Amino acid sequence: MNIIPKKWRELPIKEKLDIPRKYFKIDENILEKIRRIENPKEKLIAAARIQYELFNNIHSYLTVWIAGYSSDIAVREYFGSTKNLRDLFIRPIIYDEKIKPSWADIKRNLKIPDKMTEDLAEEIGIHIGDGSLYSHIDKRGWGNYRYTVSGDLTNEYLYHKEYIGKLMRKLYNIGPLLLERKDKNNIDSRYKSKALAEFKNKILGLPYGSKKDIIIPSSILKNNAFQKRCVVGIIDTDFHITSSLSISGKLHSLLVAKQMHEILDANQIKHIFRIYENYARFYIGKNEAFKIYHQWGLHNEKHITKFKIFEKFKKFIPFTTTPERLALLDGKLDVVKLEKISMERREGDKIPSLVSYK
Repeated sequence: MNIIPKKWRELPIKEKLDIPRKYFKIDENILEKIRRIENPKEKLIAAARIQYELFNNIHSYLTVWIAGYSSDIAVREYFGSTKNLRDLFIRPIIYDEKIKPSWADIKRNLKIPDKMTEDLAEEIGIHIGDGSLYSHIDKRGWGNYRYTVSGDLTNEYLYHKEYIGKLMRKLYNIGPLLLERKDKNNIDSRYKSKALAEFKNKILGLPYGSKKDIIIPSSILKNNAFQKRCVVGIIDTDFHITSSLSISGKLHSLLVAKQMHEILDANQIKHIFRIYENYARFYIGKNEAFKIYHQWGLHNEKHITKFKIFEKFKKFIPFTTTPERLALLDGKLDVVKLEKISMERREGDKIPSLVSYK
């Protein structure tokens, strides 16, 4: 269920009461039945129940509008707080004692994994590659906690929207605020949550701020399947596919670089590994790159489409975008046309823009 826009709360009563039907598609007969309930507490419970059944969540404003009230004061009047009403349906999550969730975390039923899994290992790899963790306590004592994954808007929009977003929802029951900056060709998947930030920092050991000294958690290193998924997350976000269909990239954390080198060695993935003063560079040849693609399972369409086009057309077409390559694979764009686009960009040295093929 989406957050209730603030502008809706300021509408006239008649328009507020029409929101459950108009925007949330709740059946008009159900609304009338709930609003006819005489006991106010029973009416609000019925309104909360239909939300939970439809959306697996409860929002105080939608609750009162379903019940026929204009303000969430009704919830506080009959239940003391929204939390008391929610607790009738949603069992509060018990967090690790090191984690102090905010009211917003409790309200949206944010989950914290209680053990390492393959999905969590990959999400940590994504964090190591393109993620950042931020916290700040202002003069009033208010905390600001934020986890952000940054990427290339043109080539990684689908990866952020479809893959990372769904993975985060599965692991933590939290959705992103997607920020698109077309002038910088940047997309951020931003998650504001104290519990999430504290889990990553206090339990997983991932640092706030600079990632120079970040490491792959020991709980991942104990399991080969976890190791592979973590490396997949790192490759998907921080590496690129060359014109020879090799995997290449560099890491600024020498600690992670050495761990990744050991993981690749342990899994018989031949590669070149070089350590420089402030970073380490990897080069994984074509045959080994295809092994990682097929057997380990990459998830970023920016990479996957290059492998798929080579398998289907026996070509690597440079200077193309993820949407264009997807269009070719879906039959919406001809290979000759895409090669022409590639050649024009090569000659004009133009930066590809975000293109939609429907």
